[in-house]
Amino acid sequence: MSEEIIEIGQITDKELKEIKEYTEKAFGKIFEGREKARQRVVYDLLNYIKTNNRAKFLDQILKLLNTQIEEEVVRKLVENINVLFIQYDTLENFEKIGYTIIMGIMSAKIGGD
Repeated sequence: MSEEIIEIGQITDKELKEIKEYTEKAFGKIFEGREKARQRVVYDLLNYIKTNNRAKFLDQILKLLNTQIEEEVVRKLVENINVLFIQYDTLENFEKIGYTIIMGIMSAKIGGD
């Protein structure tokens, strides 16, 4: 039986920029008036990256996004995360995607827009 080797590429700057923009918009609404909650989530997500716990990282992000799923920007963010986590399944790419999401959360204007 012949096994096919699939080459996993590197995530592009354009894809990371798009995720950061969607993250800023989505999480601005989620953490409206809750700065301490945002800080706690960032702390947890950083620990998940440090321990390479992709499942918990994704679980926490999706739980938070589920509260705002009717928003178009949230749907686009979830679609992008889904594609990127499957398409770029390496530790290096997980870290890049994870840190980009965290930076988006940290730079989000609380209250949307």
